Amino acid sequence: MRGARLILLVACLATAILLGCWDNRRQLQRALDEGHVAIAEITGAQYQRTLPFALDGWRPRFVEQDLSVDLKWEGKDGKPRERKKVPITEAFARTIVVGDQVRLLSLPVKVLDDDLAVPAIRPDSTARLASLHTWITVTGYLALIAWVAFVVMTLWKRRHGTAGAGTPGSSSPGLPPRRTIVGVIALAGGAFLAFQARSEARAVDAMASRGTAVRADILEASAASAHHTVRLAWKDGQGAIRHYGPMPVGQAFWRKVTLNGALAIHQTEIRYLEDDPQVRPTIVEDLPEPGWQGRFGSVAGIALMMIGAGCLFSAVRRASR
Repeated sequence: MRGARLILLVACLATAILLGCWDNRRQLQRALDEGHVAIAEITGAQYQRTLPFALDGWRPRFVEQDLSVDLKWEGKDGKPRERKKVPITEAFARTIVVGDQVRLLSLPVKVLDDDLAVPAIRPDSTARLASLHTWITVTGYLALIAWVAFVVMTLWKRRHGTAGAGTPGSSSPGLPPRRTIVGVIALAGGAFLAFQARSEARAVDAMASRGTAVRADILEASAASAHHTVRLAWKDGQGAIRHYGPMPVGQAFWRKVTLNGALAIHQTEIRYLEDDPQVRPTIVEDLPEPGWQGRFGSVAGIALMMIGAGCLFSAVRRASR
């Protein structure tokens, strides 16, 4: 039972981290969607490795990054506001940390005039959303595996404990262990494959819909061994000319815009982030299509889930008899 208790502790901890990361992602997306633009000043910083938590009034908050900063800004009502322990990614931390000192800079943020809302640092928002997606995926898988392992160990212990007691009429035979274990493993494995395939499809859909759509000029197309790249230029919403590249493109898009290695089509539709010029734009016609691995994962995941559910149903039915 020590092993089962340890697995239960891991499952509870992974579930708590999963919920904390999900709440952080929800708050960050809400600030980006509904918040107003402000300039915030960094007033302090701290490492969160040993104590990854913050307290916003009465509300606890999980801090998933190693480094967090304290921010101060002026709200829409003219009143000063501040929020401590705002997480920043490692890549963004390298731009503001010199040695062991954090530069007290002014940063563009999106904020809500809410006592519990956490500001979204605009230059770091894209990287942090990606980091939170990774955290949610990893902790979700870990929590699923730990909960499945705990259930299997509990059923196995109950089965063998009942069988070992040897007292007639002491308890019911319980679930058949082999069928139960196969069912739980198949159900968990199928859910894992289906979730992974669905995440891939959602990532492609998100790439297709995020950002502002505009027609961009293809300034140059070049090929180096197996890699093909293009350079783009377009006019943003303020009328300024933006450039990006060289950026890699797929074989299908390369064949579409070139003829015998020379550029034949000089414009394409892209999507870009208006408030973050450092983020790579997305070429609409060059979006990755779900490969055979994604389709196989979806079909195999659903099939395994059906097999697992059938095994568990059969085990419960046998035990009831």
